Amino acid sequence: MQKILLIGAFALLSACSERAAPPATSPQEPAATTAPAAPPAVAMPENAPATAAPTTSNVLSAEGIGKIRFGMTLAQAEQAVGAKAERPTPFDPACSMVRFAALPKLRFMVESDKVTRADAEVGVENAVGVAIGDTLDKVREKHPAAEVSTHKYDKNGHYVTFPSADGRAAIILEESGGKVTKVRAGLQPAVAYVETCG
Repeated sequence: MQKILLIGAFALLSACSERAAPPATSPQEPAATTAPAAPPAVAMPENAPATAAPTTSNVLSAEGIGKIRFGMTLAQAEQAVGAKAERPTPFDPACSMVRFAALPKLRFMVESDKVTRADAEVGVENAVGVAIGDTLDKVREKHPAAEVSTHKYDKNGHYVTFPSADGRAAIILEESGGKVTKVRAGLQPAVAYVETCG
């Protein structure tokens, strides 16, 4: 009888120790599971600013430059830049060219209170990677599919047009004497105007 009781007690003790063992290892399992998840959560925010940076860069595109988007009202553009535009005197609300101190090498066309176009001077980068002074041959080599048409006033000159995907806007280069002389971008039809407004 004593043998049976001893065997029973031994069996109970071993059963208890077997049940107690899993809780000792279970807190370690979640730690091992959660540890690999931490590095991606840290890495993702570090990469986010790098991908967001080009949207506010000062590279002229068919959509705009910096925080200014073509199609904004003049007030919206002023709010985006954080300063009032330098307006000509007199200012014609139907069509005028304005400047922003933050973007000194650009003139913006404003038609009926909408920013529709920007004309760039030397030193302003653009989305097609062509600079004023580049040769037409270099432009054609870099962009063989670009639309090339005859200049309105210069029979030996050309327009090189890079339309947006939806055709509503474009970057247009003017070439004369074999070199790019002007760069502009904006909404159609304003970007295609040969002349600017006062």
